Amino acid sequence: MKTVKGTLSIGRFEVPYRKYGDNDNVMVCVSGALQTMAIWRSVVKRFTGDLTVVIFDMPGIGRSKIISGGARITVEEQVETLHAIITETHTGGGELALAGSSWGTAIAAAYAALYPNAVQHLVLSSFGMQPNEGMRYLVERASVLYEAGDYAGGANLILELFGAQIGEGYKKQIIAQFKQLNEAHAASFYEHTANILKLGRLDEVVDLTKIKARTLIINGADDTIIDVADMYVAEKLIPDCELLLVQGVGHFLHFERPELLDDYERFLVPDSQLAISGSPA
Repeated sequence: MKTVKGTLSIGRFEVPYRKYGDNDNVMVCVSGALQTMAIWRSVVKRFTGDLTVVIFDMPGIGRSKIISGGARITVEEQVETLHAIITETHTGGGELALAGSSWGTAIAAAYAALYPNAVQHLVLSSFGMQPNEGMRYLVERASVLYEAGDYAGGANLILELFGAQIGEGYKKQIIAQFKQLNEAHAASFYEHTANILKLGRLDEVVDLTKIKARTLIINGADDTIIDVADMYVAEKLIPDCELLLVQGVGHFLHFERPELLDDYERFLVPDSQLAISGSPA
């Protein structure tokens, strides 16, 4: 498997990325808040061969660096980062798919609306239109930990509020990540979550009707920080959109139920003729 490891200078950031495979059809994975590129490991393993898979750390996360300016990273800067990654890695002329997770779905959707002719496939997993009460409670608790300098406590908070159903391996990964969290990354995460609460509804800042990509929204029915109703609102706005609501699964989707990658494959890989297995409920 051909692998490219690089770092891009994007405005005031240095952003590391990995590119796996040499297929002209490319899937770029967009992580959620405080999620490093490591969360896409199983996706890389599953899809490289059928697609070239690109993963990266958003500014303020993982191995990325803020070279100048403050810890607050705007939505516009995140979209610009995604654009730079796509420009660098999608060079073969094939189709482009974006796969977003959690907050990464907002950035992926914003990009697909801004560059509608560039994106052919869009997967939005754990997608929400606005912060719900569960998210607000999470941010309030996280703010207390941040002010106290208890960065490692964030792992216990996540596992308590919406991570109980994930496997032990991923739980350990979350705990280790928060133990290693430095002050700069913690500040960036704090600023990010505060900014999410101020943004309001996604459809008020992103024109979802402009998205031309064939779109799949996949949410867990037991997700405590996303309202199920949001996906039905988005379905009415995005012209070519299908939904998959998975019963018995929370925010972490394929980490809770690995076989959900089968549904991603049915949607993303042209040779797969099987229908999406789930249905909204």
